[in-house]
Amino acid sequence: MSPSLFLSLRQDVACEPGEDGELVLRDAAARVAFKHLGAGCRDALRRCGTGGEDEDLLIGLVLAGDGAEGLARFYYYLQQLGRRGWIRRSARQGHEPLATLVTFASLSPCAFRPVLPGRHYQLSRFAYTRRAGGETVLESPLAHARVVVHDWRAAALVHALTRPGPVQGRGEPIPGLAAEAVVKVMTLLLNADMLCELDGDGSTSEERDPALQCWEFHDLLFHTRSRGGRHDGLYGGTYRFAGRLDPPPALKAKMSADVIDLHRPDLERLTRDDPPLTLVQERRRSVRKYGSPPLSVRQLGEFLYRVGRVKAVHHTPVPTPGGPIPMEFAPRPYPGGGGLYELELYVTAHACSGLAPGLYHYDAHDHRLERLTADEAAVDKLLGDASGATGIPRGELQVLITIAARFQRVSWKYAAMAYALILKHVGVVYQTMYLVATAMGLAPCGVGGGDSDSFAWAAGTDYFAETSVGEFLLGSLPGRPAAGDQTDG
Repeated sequence: MSPSLFLSLRQDVACEPGEDGELVLRDAAARVAFKHLGAGCRDALRRCGTGGEDEDLLIGLVLAGDGAEGLARFYYYLQQLGRRGWIRRSARQGHEPLATLVTFASLSPCAFRPVLPGRHYQLSRFAYTRRAGGETVLESPLAHARVVVHDWRAAALVHALTRPGPVQGRGEPIPGLAAEAVVKVMTLLLNADMLCELDGDGSTSEERDPALQCWEFHDLLFHTRSRGGRHDGLYGGTYRFAGRLDPPPALKAKMSADVIDLHRPDLERLTRDDPPLTLVQERRRSVRKYGSPPLSVRQLGEFLYRVGRVKAVHHTPVPTPGGPIPMEFAPRPYPGGGGLYELELYVTAHACSGLAPGLYHYDAHDHRLERLTADEAAVDKLLGDASGATGIPRGELQVLITIAARFQRVSWKYAAMAYALILKHVGVVYQTMYLVATAMGLAPCGVGGGDSDSFAWAAGTDYFAETSVGEFLLGSLPGRPAAGDQTDG
């Protein structure tokens, strides 16, 4: 089956005559000039740029004016325009648009595939529907394109395609949807990699591919949307909220007046006496057994100072689309993308000499702990989750450090990659914590996962503004004397 689709240029692509008989297509970023076009091909491209035309009619124009050789050239031009994201293919019933295929990646497939009679098809498990502006769109992390759904009948067909079956009869349960229109919509879905063909054993290539079998939907979607290549959205340091929202501050507002000043180590002594980096790296281990006495508040103070203190605060103008905007920066000991430092550290003390059990926020600027009024059950849930994730008995835990993110600090600047960047920062902090703990002779252990809802409940934060993105356990090392009684010097 080769249904006749409706071809048009993207709305912001202009089609106009150029010099020496050229036909010029251009958008805000690029210009393409077609030279030595045949009359049929020129007419067909013009019609694509003036509202669009039915594919069968365009083929007739090209064949009549330029012959078979001209038609091959016309299809080559369509492929190149498709790779630029300039051409649109729509499924219509009469004059009513049902769905439109929007390509946006330079690596999108060249060959346009038809659905075949007698074959069985099913919607990909990676396809999903969402609202984008005022449109309903169907997208997939497998695709270099999306499908815009214009009509409820096309949406109903997408629903029907969740079950495997042949092309014939797909539209029968949908009032007013002709068989030819079904084939057109399915053709768009197939070429957007959102429709799978079933083999004789009832499986799809998607199900047989070992690489795809191992991907969960949300992981593959996150991977593709937080990197370039398979979307046409904003990406990178766009400062997309400049002029709409004020830059988020570098420092979090104070959370409590009940504070505990922490020990500040002598960095000159540490520079002189710390073990070499290579030795620390080689000795680094996750330790799930703790010594007695437990970690001291003095050791905790040195650890937090070396890992996460604010080293300075300064204001610097940043270039945004609307002009320079002053922004506050507060660098820490570890590297951070854009110098934004969105991560906050929270301490849940269970057994820490000199520190009462409870939940605290680390004030990285003043190097002190702010005691939070937290529900006892909420704090217990945090410790219980860390115990379950690591296999360390709940009663043996000493200190849990929760890494939380103030998301807007990063998303104010970065588009698409903001959350991925935050997770990279969590990894950086984990490594910093491991190295510092090893150098100090403490027992470190990264935690594989946690409950962000439980943390927001315990700390009293807005889940969508700030919540946990990582957890880390710390304690005294078995067989070693507590270092809390030592002094600098």
